[in-house]
Amino acid sequence: MKLTKSSSIPFILILVIFIIGISLTMSYSYLLFHTFAEFFSIIIAGVICVITWNSRDKIDNGFLIFIGIAFFFIGSIDLLHTLAYKGMNIFIGYDANLPTQLWIAARYLEAVTFLIAPFFIARRVNAGITFWGFLLVTATLITLIFSGYFPACYIEGSGLTAFKIVSEYVICLILLGAMALLSQKKAYFSRDVLLLLYGALIATIFSELAFTSYVSVYGPANYLGHIFKIVAFALIYQAIVVTGFQRPFEILFRNLSHSEKKYRALFENMDEGVAVVDLIKQGDEIVDYRFIDVNSRYASMMGRTPGDVIGKKGTEIYEHAASPPHLQHFRSVVATGEPDSFYAYYKPEMKHYAISAFTLGNSLVAAVVGDITALKISEDALIRANKKLKLLTQVTRHDINNDLSLAYASIDLLKGVIPDTPETNEYLGYLRESIDAINSKIGFTRNYEQMGSQKPYWQSVSSIVRNIRKDDPRFSSLKIEDSLESLEIFADMMLPKVFANLMDNSIRHGKTVSTISLSYQVTGNGCRVIYEDDGVGMSEESKARIFEPGYRKTHGFGLFLIREILLLTGIEITEEGGEGAGAKFVLHVPQGGYRIV
Repeated sequence: MKLTKSSSIPFILILVIFIIGISLTMSYSYLLFHTFAEFFSIIIAGVICVITWNSRDKIDNGFLIFIGIAFFFIGSIDLLHTLAYKGMNIFIGYDANLPTQLWIAARYLEAVTFLIAPFFIARRVNAGITFWGFLLVTATLITLIFSGYFPACYIEGSGLTAFKIVSEYVICLILLGAMALLSQKKAYFSRDVLLLLYGALIATIFSELAFTSYVSVYGPANYLGHIFKIVAFALIYQAIVVTGFQRPFEILFRNLSHSEKKYRALFENMDEGVAVVDLIKQGDEIVDYRFIDVNSRYASMMGRTPGDVIGKKGTEIYEHAASPPHLQHFRSVVATGEPDSFYAYYKPEMKHYAISAFTLGNSLVAAVVGDITALKISEDALIRANKKLKLLTQVTRHDINNDLSLAYASIDLLKGVIPDTPETNEYLGYLRESIDAINSKIGFTRNYEQMGSQKPYWQSVSSIVRNIRKDDPRFSSLKIEDSLESLEIFADMMLPKVFANLMDNSIRHGKTVSTISLSYQVTGNGCRVIYEDDGVGMSEESKARIFEPGYRKTHGFGLFLIREILLLTGIEITEEGGEGAGAKFVLHVPQGGYRIV
């Protein structure tokens, strides 16, 4: 509903009739007119507050919450102004200065509210803090007025004070500033609501200007000022309250409407199919579901349009199936409240899908469906190629090992048939070293082939090191100082190979190693798992190259293999020891890759 000619005429007509009606009361009593005029604005202020306060959890436009809370206190001061007005005889001992001071206080509060409120458009406001803030300001103003510290605004016999007149002009300037700020934020309001707010602020300005010239609190200027105030509050009522009831998504939830449009565009243009279904019960059992909404991608996966799907039951769409697909998963999601991810294959279409389902509350479930057919075909092709490659390397490695065995045997036979001289022994030693190097490289290919062949899982580093020491006699004499406690890291199945190689490196190159220390440090980026020995350490030159493949002659692949195994799960390794102070290898485990159990 826009404020068209047909809808605005009744509003204007009612407002004019009300103004004429209360104006006629002046012939009986100006005090009666004043009471009617003020209570009109007080009631509107109260209604604005009630509407916005009860909607505060749903409104993300802080402008409305800020104004709604402020109008409670503006209305409260206006109520005191009405009760203190000359002739009401409620506050004994006070003259016409008291209601005038209360009037100025309320108008300052109203003007500053409209000036500040635009800064809270498109952002949430803490309603509790805002309420207590306005309460503090209002209580301070009332205390200053009733204790005599607020400047005088009206003097009997001479009229308005300079402070009162200047204040009215200052209030007008503040209201003009509020209008300028509103114009900068006009995208957040519908055009007619913005015009109503402009009209309210302009009427308030005219009201304040009228109150700069009266001498008697019962005079014409005072009357005109109250008429403009009635108009101002009526326009605010029309902009916020009426619109709030009749068009909540255009004012109280206008930002939500904008967000809905953005998410609808995202919903419709996603590569994944999205469906929202409402589960249907028969007795206590969920037997079917109805499509509440689907995007174009989801419908196209079914060879249909969204209009063909929305509103239909699963059994109607999948009429040849015994039960609609994924029903068991949807039941689980609603029963547990936990999301569920699974894969599905449709034989008629030969399609593979990855599906994520989650509850939207009550019996509503959303499903996000991705077509992974191409990925699955590529994955299967890769698996087949990997199997063939693995078979080839196994056969080749077997043949090379047979040849190496023959070579070792031939060396032993040669020793028995050729002269035993230093020169022949040297040549045979070179030959054996070459064969050992080939054997080492063949062993590396076997280990490298196993990397990433299975999914990573959580592993206890302490348990791994203890088992290596127990199972390998070479390490039985080593003392293990373990401070890892119950630390686990998420790593490839070959993690034990990592620590076996580190311990082998300590024995081979540390020379004087007797103790291995294990510890960890949690950092802002993850966790440092530290492996140290008490050997001779290594030079700076060696540190720069130890992770290169083939760095050391016959055993140059161990540390390279370690690095490759760890990188499978994003773990990096560095050497941070000092020469002569033992080796110090640090595993840099990323966030989410470690846990303390």
